[in-house]
Amino acid sequence: MDPELLCALAIATAGAGLDATELARVLDLPTDVCRELVERARACGLLQQSDTLLASAREPLRSMLGAPRVAALHLGALQARRDLGTLDLAAARAYAAAGVSDPALAEYLSAQAELVDPTLATALYEEAVRAGADADAVALRRAEAAGLTGDLDTAARLADGLLERAATTPAAELAAAVRIAASVAAHQGMLVRSADLYEWLGPERTGVDRPIAETVLLAAGRPEAAAAAAAGAADAPPTSATAAEALLAQGFRQSLGGSAPIALNSLTRGVSLSASVSRFRLVPDSGAALTALAAMHCGELGRALSVLTRAVETDGDVVVTRDRHLLLTAWVSMLRGDLDAAARTVDSLPAVLRPRDALFAAALRVGVARRTGDIGSLRQSWDGAQTVVAEHSVDLLSLLPLGELWLGAARLQETDRVAHLVDQARELLTRLGEPTLWGTPLHWYGVQAAILTESPADLVPHAHALGIAAETSTYAAGLARAGRAWLRVLQGETDAAEVEKAAVELGAVGLPWDGARLASEAALRVDDTATATTLLQVARSLRPTPAPSDTPATERPIGGALTDRESDVARLLVTGLTYRDIGARLFISAKTVEHHVARIRRRLGAQSRAEMFSMLRAMGHGA
Repeated sequence: MDPELLCALAIATAGAGLDATELARVLDLPTDVCRELVERARACGLLQQSDTLLASAREPLRSMLGAPRVAALHLGALQARRDLGTLDLAAARAYAAAGVSDPALAEYLSAQAELVDPTLATALYEEAVRAGADADAVALRRAEAAGLTGDLDTAARLADGLLERAATTPAAELAAAVRIAASVAAHQGMLVRSADLYEWLGPERTGVDRPIAETVLLAAGRPEAAAAAAAGAADAPPTSATAAEALLAQGFRQSLGGSAPIALNSLTRGVSLSASVSRFRLVPDSGAALTALAAMHCGELGRALSVLTRAVETDGDVVVTRDRHLLLTAWVSMLRGDLDAAARTVDSLPAVLRPRDALFAAALRVGVARRTGDIGSLRQSWDGAQTVVAEHSVDLLSLLPLGELWLGAARLQETDRVAHLVDQARELLTRLGEPTLWGTPLHWYGVQAAILTESPADLVPHAHALGIAAETSTYAAGLARAGRAWLRVLQGETDAAEVEKAAVELGAVGLPWDGARLASEAALRVDDTATATTLLQVARSLRPTPAPSDTPATERPIGGALTDRESDVARLLVTGLTYRDIGARLFISAKTVEHHVARIRRRLGAQSRAEMFSMLRAMGHGA
C-alpha cells in the first residue's frame, strides 16, 4: 500500500470514520484525490461498514507507521474536524478512546458532560481526564455525576479530595463539595455526619446551599445550628432551583412547629417548582421524599402517593433517587393495607441497595411479614434486617422504618435489640421541641409495641403523648382515641362502641390494617357472641380486599381438596400460627379456626395432626 492509503487507514483506527475534506486537511492533498483515497480504503477489505479499521489490522499498521505517526494523524484529524465545525460527541469520544491527548478535546468532552444525563456525564468526565483535562478542575462535576448515578464511593472520594484542599478551594466549590459529601453520607444512612459537615462549613460559607444546610441540621436534631444556617447571607440568584430549595426548607421548618397543612403546602409547592429545574443536583434527600415522608407522618397518604408517582416518572437516569421514591411508594401501599403491592415493589429493586434504602427495604419486609401474620417470614425478615439496624443512626427522616422494626422486635420478643434506637429517637424529638407531625407516628408505634407485648404500663406514656398532640392535630387525635380504646381492651374493659368508632377512624386516616386489627382483637376478648360478631364485621369492612365468605356452604373447593377459606387457614397453620393468631389474621374467631382445621383433617383423611401438616406442605400450602 502507498503511504497515503496507509495514513488513511491509520486515521480509521480511531473509529471516527473517514471524510475526504478532513483527509485533505490532514494529508495536505486535493479534495478530489482524497475522495479517491477514501474509496480505495473502503475497497481494500480492511474497513468495517462504519469506516473503522478491523481490529486485527490495527497493530500491524501501528508497527509499520510507528505509534508517534499514528498519534499525530489522529490529532490532525481531530483538529481538522474542529476547524471544519464537524466535530460531534461520537467522534470526540472515539478520538479520546484512541488515546488522543489534547486540551481542546478535553474541554469539549467536559462541556458536553454538562448537557447529558448523569450516567453518560460520568463516562465523559473520565474520558476528558484521559484526554488531558485537569483532574482537580473537573473533580467537583465528576463527583456530582457519580453521586447521581449511585456511585457513592467515587463521589465521596472526589469530594473528600476537595475538602482536603479546603484552604485553597474557592468558597463556592467548597460549599458544593460539602453538599456532595453530605449527600453521600445521608444516602449511606449517616445524616449525623451530614450535619457535622455543615457545622464545619459554617453559615458564612454555605452560600446558595443555605436551605439544604438548614434542612439537614433540623433532621439531625440540631435546631440551634439550623437557625444559624438559616440566618446566613441569602446571596443566591432567584432561579427556580434556589426558590424550590427555599420553599422546601421553609416547609420542613413549618413541619416542626407549625400547622401540618401549611407545612405540606410549602413542601408541595417546592416540589412543583423543582420540576422546572433543568439539571439535577446531588442533595441529601429529594423534595419529593421530604414531602411524602411529612405527608405519611400526618396520615395524608393520598398526597404522598401523588408526589411520589410524579417523582418516579421524572427520575429518569437519576438512580440515587429512583430507588428511594419507589421504596416510599411501597411504604404508602403497606400503610394502606395493600401488602402484595408493597412486597412486589420491594422485590423489584436491586438486591444490593444503598444503606438508607436498605434500611427502608428491610423495615418494609418486616412490616409486611408482621401484617400477614407469617411468623416464619417475620423471623427471616427480622434476622435479615440486623445488619442495617446495627449500622443505623437515628434521624427525623428514619422514624417510620424504626417504628416498623420496633414492632417486629416486639412481635418476636426482642425489643432489647432496638431499645437504644428508640431512646435516641425520643431524645431527638425532645431536642426539636416534640414536633407533633413527626412524633405522632412514633408514639403510635409505641402504643402498638405495648399491645404486642401486652404491657399496658408501657402504653400509657405514648397514649399521653398522643393526647397532648391531639390538641393541635386531628390525625393525632384519632390515634389518641384508638390508643385509649386499645388500652381498655388490654385491661379487659372493652367498649364495643368505642372500639368500632376508633377502628373506623383509623381506616379514615389511612390506617385500615391497624383499625381492622383493633376490631378483631377486641372481638377475641369479649364474651358476648353478638358483640364479637359485630366487631368482626367492622374488621372485615376495613380490609383493603374483601375476605372470602366465612360460610362453608358457599365456599368453592380448590382442586377438589380444600375450600377457599380452608386454604387460607391451612396456609397460616403450617407457618406455626396459633388458632388465635390465625383468627386475628382472617377476622374470624379462634373457635371457627378450630372447626376449619377439623374439616381440613377429615377432608384429607389424615390420621394425625403431623400427617395433616405433611400433606398440607406437600400440597404447597405455606411454601
